[in-house]
Amino acid sequence: MTAGRSFGVELTAQLAENGFEKFGSKWVLTEELALKRDLDALEDIVKRIIPLRRQIDLAVADNTLRWQKQQATSKLIDQIAIIMRRSAVGTDEEKKIQKQVDQLKEASRELKDGVDPKRFGGQPHMRAMLESLTLMHQQASVLAVRVENDSTEINQAYQKLSNTTQTWLKEHPELSIGPLFRVEQIDQAVRKARASINFEDIPMYLQGDQKRVGVVLSDQFPTVLTVCPKDNRLILTSNMAYTIGLRDLSGADKVTLPCGTETKGRTGKIPQVRMGSATLVDVSVIVLEPSDEHLGGFVGLKLLQAWNPTFAKSGISLSLDASNQASTASR
Repeated sequence: MTAGRSFGVELTAQLAENGFEKFGSKWVLTEELALKRDLDALEDIVKRIIPLRRQIDLAVADNTLRWQKQQATSKLIDQIAIIMRRSAVGTDEEKKIQKQVDQLKEASRELKDGVDPKRFGGQPHMRAMLESLTLMHQQASVLAVRVENDSTEINQAYQKLSNTTQTWLKEHPELSIGPLFRVEQIDQAVRKARASINFEDIPMYLQGDQKRVGVVLSDQFPTVLTVCPKDNRLILTSNMAYTIGLRDLSGADKVTLPCGTETKGRTGKIPQVRMGSATLVDVSVIVLEPSDEHLGGFVGLKLLQAWNPTFAKSGISLSLDASNQASTASR
């Protein structure tokens, strides 16, 4: 009995020395447990994002209907006003009619409570939902990339097990060894998540007059930037640059921001930027001075021209052409 227990302890020690850890009935590499946590987290995001998007879609559809009815009512009021003014031109009744028309329009707006779709993403309840959706998109993007990379490294680790270890494992067929997931399983899980989340449709909300979207810097660091349709630059705050470890910067030089503000910035490069399904590599960047932290960061939409970016009619998303999966910033 003692000898059997001693042999079991010896097997356990040998597996631990080779980086294995017990998981259920299997022995797997320690990194596989982290991979499983990331897969579970990705699946959880998919489960949460589907009902949230459905709620957003319903809110958009309801507002669109209200807005269309409100516009139709206003148009009808205008038509009635034209007819009434014809018989009142040049009389005291004309001003009275105009006042009554304005009152009718105001009552119509209050009754229907519709919001111009271009402004709907700035309404408090919509902005809250869109901010949550943006965060989930970013988290899913980070997890999907990490799962794929870690899966590749884990399979390479199994292939690189020493001959001594492989021989030893063959001598102990009673041991159940990983990998915990097949390559096909990982590929299927990531593809399913990406299809469910739809990275080609980037959530967008309004902060004042600024259109805000989520991006992921260097495949690890989510942040939110202001979209500038006519610009072709990536502009980050000093805190964003510090977070991603960007240290190699030029001297400070004058720069005019998309909003028209003149200030100073330093130039550098970051290896990668992800925005929905778009991936930019070796991206030139302008980093603002610490005193300009309050201005936030900006991304020029012309950087993404290879993906034919378009603003959705709903006013709450930016759509990309998914047929192009990688690009350089100069493209």
